[in-house]
Amino acid sequence: MPGNNIRPADGWIISPENTALIVIDMQNMWVHPRGTRYLSSSEEMIPKLKGVLDFCRRTNIPVLFLHTIKRKDLADAGIFAELKPETHRPDDPWTNFAGAPGADFHESIRPLPSDITIGKFRYNGFYGTELENLLRRLGRDTIAISGVATNVCCGSTARDGAMRDFKVVFLSDCNAAFTSEEHESTLDNFSKHFGLVMDSKTFMDRVRSDVSQRKTG
Repeated sequence: MPGNNIRPADGWIISPENTALIVIDMQNMWVHPRGTRYLSSSEEMIPKLKGVLDFCRRTNIPVLFLHTIKRKDLADAGIFAELKPETHRPDDPWTNFAGAPGADFHESIRPLPSDITIGKFRYNGFYGTELENLLRRLGRDTIAISGVATNVCCGSTARDGAMRDFKVVFLSDCNAAFTSEEHESTLDNFSKHFGLVMDSKTFMDRVRSDVSQRKTG
């Protein structure tokens, strides 16, 4: 931020009453070593994400899992079958075709029955899904973004969330990209123009502080 000026957004309330955690594409295609588009950096962030998941579930912050699936006939793939043909081979079980192992949630990060699961077919989790309607119905105006990849599906969803006037918090250590440069540049750009960037400890401390203030207020 130019001049390190404090913005009103830096004081956004992050509480169990107004916040939801969005977990994006934690599927074998990206998180399992056999996955067609495996991100090795995901191994480092999984423990952090598990900690945030446990925290949100304990504090009654809704958890919404987004996962990308596609048809084997590629009817829903659009231009992306042409842009990324290496991930659109129907004979590859470790990509994210419906019913294939690559489309499954990774064993370390799976939704519980109390969580909400939403299928998507584009990078942006709001596009053609019920995500916004669910968040509005839950009374959530603040969303925390986690998952893979920082600069693709996570960044696309985070930026569109801001366009829809959600207060978006990008969790820096609960996202992973193919390179550290892609990760850092995405977070830097997002912080300047679209929302807040903070690590998981800061996020949980902000929630705890809000809860504490309401108890003593």
